[in-house]
Amino acid sequence: MKLQVFCVLVFVAVVAAKFEVRGPADALKAHEECREEFNIPDEIYEQYLDYTFPEHKRTKCYVKCWVEKMGIFTEKKGYDELAMVAQFTHENTGFLGSVRHGLEKCIDHNEAESDVCTFAHRVFSCWLPLNRHAVRKILGTSKDN
Repeated sequence: MKLQVFCVLVFVAVVAAKFEVRGPADALKAHEECREEFNIPDEIYEQYLDYTFPEHKRTKCYVKCWVEKMGIFTEKKGYDELAMVAQFTHENTGFLGSVRHGLEKCIDHNEAESDVCTFAHRVFSCWLPLNRHAVRKILGTSKDN
């Protein structure tokens, strides 16, 4: 068990050297920028800050905007699985199992050839319910801001 935790920490350190792990202030800044870009109503935005993404005409592109600004998604490459592991396990390796499980279950490479907003939203909305606890712990919620 100690060897596994050590290996995870080394792995996260290597990935973190290439990927800048974001904190609560970065997440809030990304939320604010995406809110402005997509003119999100207050009642919907409050839910987004709590990492709940309800059906709304702008939700899919908002999610794409946010995951891009967080450095875990690009239009060209899709989701960066290693960056997601680093982002959501760097403070707590106990999240590794659920983060990896979510990635295994949800990551696709847009074989459906969806528009980029739909693609980003589809994967994140599959992964998030399994990892909302980690996201909220690492990045905070609207109640924390």
